[in-house]
Amino acid sequence: MMDPQELDARLEAAIPAVRAAGRLALEHFLNRDRLAIEHKGQQDLVSIADRAVEDLLRRELNALFPEDAILGEEGGGEDAPRSWVLDPIDGTFNFLKGIPCWGVVAAYVVDGRTLIGITYDPVHDELFTARRGGGAFRNGTPIRVSGNTSVDTSCLALAYSFRQPKETYVGLVKQALDQGFEHRRMGSTAIQLCWVADGRCDGIATLLCSSWDVLAGLILVEEAGGRATDFLGAYGLLGKGGIIACTPALAPELEAVSGLVLPR
Repeated sequence: MMDPQELDARLEAAIPAVRAAGRLALEHFLNRDRLAIEHKGQQDLVSIADRAVEDLLRRELNALFPEDAILGEEGGGEDAPRSWVLDPIDGTFNFLKGIPCWGVVAAYVVDGRTLIGITYDPVHDELFTARRGGGAFRNGTPIRVSGNTSVDTSCLALAYSFRQPKETYVGLVKQALDQGFEHRRMGSTAIQLCWVADGRCDGIATLLCSSWDVLAGLILVEEAGGRATDFLGAYGLLGKGGIIACTPALAPELEAVSGLVLPR
């Protein structure tokens, strides 16, 4: 395990790279009518912006940390003892439709544990950061989960991928409604995790995601005082699966909604 001072130094060094990637992404967002778009699958789009932003992040992080591996949604990579895990634009569909809910994401993983999480929302200039044992922050200000104890006044963020059977998502929504949750589906799992950490939503559930979608946000929720799935322990760096994260008092209800179990 790396010492806190080294992790703090890595976090501070990586932040300008993520901000630079965010500025590039925002430039493409404001000129999205010029972007070439490809289909990876049903409602699963990728543009030259995704690749350009990931390329920039890879160059910057490789220059800063040449000994670390890099795994990205677009450029791929392998499991390694020390890896930066990147999602250049989480919420690409929103991005291409002009919906201002997407972010640039980087997480640092050492020996199967996420130690750093960075998520940048360039449209609103909100930078969310967390270091294992060091707290969670938005633009340098500490943040906390909501502390809500009542389902009746809570808001649950949901996420869906067309790679999963639609029946599973319909079932998730039904369970949420049966438990009494209000809910939202905003199209960016990474940003919604930030909102849980910042107390804007009280929990999140998705039944299919990849490491680059969630690692940065899961550590953010934990460091903000919430509870979150151990994605790496359950699925590994290259696997896919479901996650939940929430303010602590709502954990039993969220487990019932999702069928997932939080670490004890």
